[in-house]
Amino acid sequence: LAMMLRAAGIEVALAERATIADAPAVAERLGYPLVAKAIVPGLVHKSAVGCVILDLDSSAAVADAVRTLEQRTSAIGSELQGILLQRQIAGGIEMMAGVTSDATFGPLLTCGLGGTMADLLMDVAFRLHPVSDLDADEMVRTLRSSPMLDGYRGAPAGDRGAMNLLMTRLSALVEAIPELVELDLNPVKLLAPGNGAIVVDGRMLLRPAH
Repeated sequence: LAMMLRAAGIEVALAERATIADAPAVAERLGYPLVAKAIVPGLVHKSAVGCVILDLDSSAAVADAVRTLEQRTSAIGSELQGILLQRQIAGGIEMMAGVTSDATFGPLLTCGLGGTMADLLMDVAFRLHPVSDLDADEMVRTLRSSPMLDGYRGAPAGDRGAMNLLMTRLSALVEAIPELVELDLNPVKLLAPGNGAIVVDGRMLLRPAH
């Protein structure tokens, strides 16, 4: 997924899969701070069951995190198959973006407020593919959370232009990969104006080619 997104001009946080044994060594290669995510088959909402650990700043902290993830996955009756170590992106506004498929209308582009609040607030906009620059800007501006991107009540602003560009590049990705049925990028860290947007997590569903 990360390779495909980067090929489409979409920035993705640096990450590497590691075994339980080699996680500390992989962490040293990636640099800090890091996030450790449990790799468990079928587990989608990892943060909800404590299977995401933030602010790791040393190989010793990573080793401790691995032991914690082993305990937490065992507690939910699952087996830890590995660790995804990812560079932690400081700050930014958490957004989401993606693609879904409608049986009547075809591919739909989505964007909205992301992170842990996404399911609670359901602040999402939809547009039919293809999405132009103007469509993307309108999508983002129709969100209830849109004022956050302008620095609501003194809070840090987000790179509105980067969010618009992300949506048009997702539309181009749909055009290039007709097998793409579903794409969920959440969270997307929207950095300060001029600093871009970085995908932190995502999942993808492809239909078999006919």
